[in-house]
Amino acid sequence: MGLSTSLGTAISGLNSAQIGIGVVSQNVANAGTPGYVRRNVSSVDSISGGTVGVSNPNVQRLLDRIVQHQLLQESSGAAYTSTRAQVFANLDQLYGAPGSATALDSMYSTFTSSLQALQNDPSSYTNRTAVLDAASQLANRLRGLSEGVQQQRAQAEAGIGSAVTRVNELLDQLTSVNARIVNAQQTSATADLRDQRDRIVSELSQYVEIRTDERPNGALSISTASGTQLFDGRPTVKFEFDARANIGPQSQWSSDPAQRSVGTIIARDLSGNSFDAIANNTFRSGEIGALVELRDKTLVKAQAQLDEIAAQLSSALSDREIAGTAATAGAATGFDVDLAGLQSGNSVTLDYKVTPGGQTQRFTFVRVDSAASLPLPASAQGDANNRVIGIDFSGGPASVAAQIQAAVGTGFTVSNTGSVLRIVDDGAAGTRDVVGLTARPTQTSLTGGTGELPFFVDGGRNNAAYTGSYDGGAQSVGFASRIAVNPDLIADRSRLVVYNTSPATPQGDTTRPKFLYDRLTSSQRSFTNATGFDGATATSTGTVSSLVQRVVAGQGQASEQAKRLDEGQQVAFASVQSRFLEDTKVNVDEEMSTLIELQSAYAANARVISTVKELLDVLMRL
Repeated sequence: MGLSTSLGTAISGLNSAQIGIGVVSQNVANAGTPGYVRRNVSSVDSISGGTVGVSNPNVQRLLDRIVQHQLLQESSGAAYTSTRAQVFANLDQLYGAPGSATALDSMYSTFTSSLQALQNDPSSYTNRTAVLDAASQLANRLRGLSEGVQQQRAQAEAGIGSAVTRVNELLDQLTSVNARIVNAQQTSATADLRDQRDRIVSELSQYVEIRTDERPNGALSISTASGTQLFDGRPTVKFEFDARANIGPQSQWSSDPAQRSVGTIIARDLSGNSFDAIANNTFRSGEIGALVELRDKTLVKAQAQLDEIAAQLSSALSDREIAGTAATAGAATGFDVDLAGLQSGNSVTLDYKVTPGGQTQRFTFVRVDSAASLPLPASAQGDANNRVIGIDFSGGPASVAAQIQAAVGTGFTVSNTGSVLRIVDDGAAGTRDVVGLTARPTQTSLTGGTGELPFFVDGGRNNAAYTGSYDGGAQSVGFASRIAVNPDLIADRSRLVVYNTSPATPQGDTTRPKFLYDRLTSSQRSFTNATGFDGATATSTGTVSSLVQRVVAGQGQASEQAKRLDEGQQVAFASVQSRFLEDTKVNVDEEMSTLIELQSAYAANARVISTVKELLDVLMRL
């Protein structure tokens, strides 16, 4: 090996050692810097023209790509569960601990207890006042809870808008960083850029679950878990969010823009084509996925449960139950019932039994006064054992009978005589038997000879009685935000006892107080599937008291489940994060050991250069 060859080898080794020392110095200086990935120098021995040396020393980051991908996935999951857990915790605080003074179940219990006390002493002015005070507090609590739920939805709406804006910003930031990485060599500066890019991608994963793919040239491609590409050297889509103000119970998301009254996320590609990212299920996890789910499902369900309590509370005290009278038509048997008192939203139920040994099933026919209100919304539907069908009453009794006949089929015969509806079976043995036909009109006056009265009214509709109408939109939607004690009852509290004026009900009569108490605590009611208690398509039954208890207890359980799910996800995220940090963190002792090796290599190469210089000096003197 000649002197020039030795000198070239030593110089390349010296340069490599210098780069390595610089990397070690950078590692030690950033030992505690978040997002910094440990680096080392990768070099390859080369032989060129008889010269042995070190070629193209590259600075490489030391990380496990598989663990990094897992970390991004767990980051999305952690953001999703923590967002949900926070909102559920807010709801739990809003509802109050079961049994506490401000909890909904406690206020309901106070109301029913006041009715029981009134039953024991109906003539007591104090007891009557206590009933109205408890009822007012209960109505106020329902309105407050409804307002709180809608505030949470409004916050979710605003949160979606902020998150969408931030996602667009992050994708824009990636463009310049990614381009600089592609155009640069593998140096410490490039490693810094990769750290910066990873930090951007990590923040992006908190908003949406993503998949990343790095090309051989260092370019990064990003897509969502649902397959929508977000970035490929530059953003491939830009998200837009049309936020809506004044979110209320009637504000619902729909894939039909004409029906939608909350914001949606539109993804627009480079060609100007667009699609609804929520309808496309683009956001399955991450903060945005959680906020969309909370706004459009979780909190809508919470509002529906409050509305159901308000509706059942009102209708239990105001709806009469008029049982049909037995009727026959040859061998066919059934019932007659007068529909004259039905108002929009009131119902008629047909109970029948498939024989032999079949269980009782039901048709529920709901009055509407306009065909535009049909079909009834999904929230009104029942299940296989209780089919809920809207009937347009605008065409008169004969039209009503014809619509009901079409709904029940040939196994029954439906007819009318004026406003009286008759439904009988087919008269054949071993097929089906009509076992009940009941009309449920709403009592709209404080007196009328029966215990029912419009105790609670719809404060948002000029204190109208609650009938469950679907004309002009479902009256039940948002009813919890409008429920109020009938002001006429407050003005004349004697009507809590006096239900008839001719002859006048005695002031000490227990009939109405007992009726009101029993209707709330003993009478079985059918709850709509909007409550979500027994599945998305199932109705359930129970007392109003049990409904209140189920809602309050269910909210507490849901909050606890969300908390446990978040705790589990945070543990999983921390575990993967720990593995990632273990691979990427700087170990100062290890770096010092590497530094000693590099210093020794540097000194050896420097010694070779010095020796070559001395030999050249000797040669020059000869």
